[in-house]
Amino acid sequence: MSSNYTVNIGDKVKVILDGAIRELEIVDVPTGDPKHGVISYLSPLARALLGKRYPSQVTVKLPNGNTLECRLLSRA
Repeated sequence: MSSNYTVNIGDKVKVILDGAIRELEIVDVPTGDPKHGVISYLSPLARALLGKRYPSQVTVKLPNGNTLECRLLSRA
C-alpha cells in the first residue's frame, strides 16, 4: 500500500488501542457501534484518524480533557 493513502470515511482500519489490535470501520452516520468496531466520523477517535497516513501515532483528545494514544497500523 502506498504511504500516501490517508484514512477516509468508509474505511476499515487496524489500530492499536490500550495495547490491543482492533479493526474499526469509520461510518458516515452520526451513531456507531463501538463494541462491534463501528465508529461514527463524529467520534473523537475517528476525527483524530481521518486524514492520517499509515502507519501513524495518533493522539486522541477526549471530551473529558484526557488524551488517548492510538497507533494507526493499516487498512483492515
